Amino acid sequence: MTTLLQLTGFLNAYRWRVLAAILLGAGTVLAGVGLLASSGYLISAAALQPPILDLMVIIVSVRFFGISRAVLRYSERLLSHDITFRLLMNMRSWFFGKLVRQPAQKLTGYQSAELLSSITSDVDELQNFYVRVVAPVVVAIVVIGATTFFLYHFNPWAALAAFLLLTLNGAGVPLLTHRLAKGYGKKQVELRGKLYHRIVEGVQGIEESRLFGLQQSQLEERQKLHEQLAELDRKQSRITGLQDTLANGMQYAAVFVALLVTVPLVISGDLSGVMVAMILLAVMGSFEATQNLGTAFQYLESTEKAADKLLDLINPKQSEEASAEEGDQKLVGGDIEYSGVTFGYDHRTILRDFSLVIPEGLHTAVVGPTGSGKSTLLNLLMKFYQPTSGAIRIGGRELTGIPEEALRQAISVVDQQTYLFTDTLRNNLTIARPGATDDELRDALKMAEMEKFVQNLPNGLDTPIGEHGKSMSGGERQRLALARAILKNTSIWALDEPTANLDTLTEQALLQTIRRLTRSKTVLWITHRLVDMDQFDNIIVLKEGKPIQSGTHEELISQKGWYRDMLGLQLDYLEAGSG
Repeated sequence: MTTLLQLTGFLNAYRWRVLAAILLGAGTVLAGVGLLASSGYLISAAALQPPILDLMVIIVSVRFFGISRAVLRYSERLLSHDITFRLLMNMRSWFFGKLVRQPAQKLTGYQSAELLSSITSDVDELQNFYVRVVAPVVVAIVVIGATTFFLYHFNPWAALAAFLLLTLNGAGVPLLTHRLAKGYGKKQVELRGKLYHRIVEGVQGIEESRLFGLQQSQLEERQKLHEQLAELDRKQSRITGLQDTLANGMQYAAVFVALLVTVPLVISGDLSGVMVAMILLAVMGSFEATQNLGTAFQYLESTEKAADKLLDLINPKQSEEASAEEGDQKLVGGDIEYSGVTFGYDHRTILRDFSLVIPEGLHTAVVGPTGSGKSTLLNLLMKFYQPTSGAIRIGGRELTGIPEEALRQAISVVDQQTYLFTDTLRNNLTIARPGATDDELRDALKMAEMEKFVQNLPNGLDTPIGEHGKSMSGGERQRLALARAILKNTSIWALDEPTANLDTLTEQALLQTIRRLTRSKTVLWITHRLVDMDQFDNIIVLKEGKPIQSGTHEELISQKGWYRDMLGLQLDYLEAGSG
């Protein structure tokens, strides 16, 4: 419940709307009570055939309550739905804004479908808390108080009976159904997340599934998850049926008790007989306020589980939150320094007490065998992960004191796994520089050797590139990533295998372009291909998370070690290929 209370903060922005919706909801139920009570009195009084003028006030009351109930109900529904949609919109924006700022380390282990489930169905689940719990509970309290006050003036015992049974129906039945449904909501959220994952996985990998004949097994797995969810729905429906039975039983019991305590008063002459129907129907109408609370609390666990998932995804650690608040919003260049950094994935250490300085304005290449920790340096520099120990500094400032947004605005990254959005070429470029002109976009593409590619597109820059850029080859994706970096034009460049998947001619052209664009910039170049290494100011050789060699190209080839051996192997391979 603490988790759900945290989310009530979203209501503060709409507190007056919420208050108005609660008053309209209470007014709707009370108008219904008034309609039933005045109708009962009118029918009973009319049976005695009094002069029509004696009934005018009650006739007008029936009309008033009938019309006002319809108007109040419509207004309440309109306002409640408006609040709900505004809340969902704000919550999705808030959640996505928090999510994109999370380090990759925090999201490790989450599938993309799980995140999609959180953004969609888990956020949708939270509307149950606002629409079915918060407002109805307040409305029920108001109606119970008003009904008790009204009945007390006619029959204190009927008022007491109504109060007790309304309270039992509004609190006891919901607690019972919540208890009976315990565990179902959590299981539903988990199964729904698995089902989303299987569906997204099946859609994105449909070609591979056809190739390896996995369609039937995937279909059966999804069907099994559907059946498990359907079985949970059936169990929840049985509990809902029990809740409805108990709620109706409470209502009829309240009417029966009110009848028992009212009839003796009529017999004794202390109460007019025409009041009996009014009292009984007023008691019956008041149960509308508590009728659906049991169902709301029945599904409260699934709402709470969804909220837990959301908050677990985006709640930062206190230390991270404090450092982000203290950091300046602008980062100026400087030396990049790794000082005693230790880090690993899944209890497997990659870097051990690693130290390295990349001087400002110089080009540093980091080479080494696969798994030596080269890409990890980039991940730590971009704060995708946090080092276990040690510190990383830019211009003397530790990364922990630099907000992610400021850091990533100051560094141009060309990764070996370029992520492309299912959108147009233009929108995939302008994320690097929003508002860039067509001329700037075309210049960047030209420098990235993509001019001919764009010319062959049917709609030029506005051509969709397919789901996650599937219509583009690996080399085209790399060149698009380079075009983004060119557009960004920062003082620090970090490149991880930027020429992977490119042919030799395109690779040489791009290398020349990168060298020209980064002539006076700080460059961290991560690669296992020893191409044009003589162009770098310093070369670091990594092995098992530690630097084993460093120096210029000329210095390293004059020494025995991994660098000279690997360079020799590559030259032999190229000579064999050309022969």
